[in-house]
Amino acid sequence: MNAHAEQDIAWLKSLAESGAQAPLIGGRYLLLWGGLSVLATFAHGLVVAGLLPVPMASVGFIWLVYGIAGGVASRLIGSGLGDKPGATSAANRVSRAAWTTVGFGIFGYVLAIVLWTSAFGAPVLLFDSILTIAFFGYAFAFSVTAALSGLKWLYGPALLSGLAAMATPVLYGSAALYFGASAVILTAAVLPGAAMMMREPGKAA
Repeated sequence: MNAHAEQDIAWLKSLAESGAQAPLIGGRYLLLWGGLSVLATFAHGLVVAGLLPVPMASVGFIWLVYGIAGGVASRLIGSGLGDKPGATSAANRVSRAAWTTVGFGIFGYVLAIVLWTSAFGAPVLLFDSILTIAFFGYAFAFSVTAALSGLKWLYGPALLSGLAAMATPVLYGSAALYFGASAVILTAAVLPGAAMMMREPGKAA
């Protein structure tokens, strides 16, 4: 066997090992961030509706706790993921990149709104648009993950997220926006995350 043939075989083996059908291992992050988002959006809705005896300014504290808790928990649950079979597959690498891009995009958008509302007097209602951006991000990341993993059922959460993004502007300024968002996140993120986590393989020997 010549060197070129050996290189071709090695390339094919590498391609097979990073195949699109490798199991996804990011379900725990969807479960974590989705669960925290459900709690945070529901609590935000209670404040907007006046059902919690706290001032509107307290919603900032809700999201501060959300960010800190999510960041700390992400580091804790991420240990050992790299040892799982398929961790370096194309589907998992691109899925991580897609969700990371979405996460940083939402974070940057939030910072921009904080700047414009605090420094330039932009309407606070702009904060409601964060959910629109977030749901479009969910739709993008789920679509990419579904296409590369071969898990067609993930197009369901992608579609639901896209529809939610289009519907949210109608509800700006109301508690219903946040109550509805919590239900969508439960369906589109928490449940798929739990399903993906149940399918995760054990650590490689």
